[in-house]
Amino acid sequence: MTPTPEVSIVTVGMNHLPLLKQYLHSLFEENKPTVNFEVVYVDNCSTDGSVEYIREYYPAVKIIENHKVRGFAENNNIGVKNSSGKFVAIINPDVMVLKGSIDCMCRYLSRNPEMGIVVPKLLNPDMTTQHSVRRFISARILLFRLIYKGRDDVSNRIIDQYLLKDFDKNKIQPVDWALGAAMFMSRKLYNELKGFDEDYFLYVEDVDLCLRNWKKGKPVIYYPESTMIHAHQRSSARGIFNKSRRLHLKSMFIFFMKHNIWLRRYSFMNRASL
Repeated sequence: MTPTPEVSIVTVGMNHLPLLKQYLHSLFEENKPTVNFEVVYVDNCSTDGSVEYIREYYPAVKIIENHKVRGFAENNNIGVKNSSGKFVAIINPDVMVLKGSIDCMCRYLSRNPEMGIVVPKLLNPDMTTQHSVRRFISARILLFRLIYKGRDDVSNRIIDQYLLKDFDKNKIQPVDWALGAAMFMSRKLYNELKGFDEDYFLYVEDVDLCLRNWKKGKPVIYYPESTMIHAHQRSSARGIFNKSRRLHLKSMFIFFMKHNIWLRRYSFMNRASL
């Protein structure tokens, strides 16, 4: 009988074949975890041969093929429902896992069951540290993000505070939220949160999940002993009126309405202690 996996890694892809090749190579060959794991891949109607490639070269991966395009939140929820590990890892195909990054995350979660969502340090492809952990957004911050077209490399006090640019990236500590490129949590917590909110088609579902996690009294923990490379795809910043930007703004509107953020600002990271 096959033992229950320690961790279920759920990945959603849509025409990401070049990135998938790097990601799966890092996961199964170059830096394979020692813990028992499974990978569930949800294919969002790819036309680039992603499914065929995975079937041929990584037959251990469980593939779920969509017959219509679904949102990021719904796809991840589908993947988790078709997995069985004690822990759930949401990992995007534009990530490359580094040696020990999965193993040490599982050890941390096992030793600290009171923690909520735990996220690794993310590096850019040039190995600089990515601004992957942030404060919760407010109407004022959103205005500045729009003015600067979502760019992170601007000199602005409001944006610097939002992106935690003065944050010690080598210290284990609570954060408000983190990019959904790599998120770990117990299956129990994922179920308690009812997964990602499917009202969001694309963008902001990671912010929403972290806020709901905090509202349940669970911290979001930045755990830099686990490190991964993230080739961040910022399609929403390429133009003012492109489809990605419109989807991002729509999701942001849903988030503000749902959590009544128009006249208030949430922040939990400075209230929590480890």
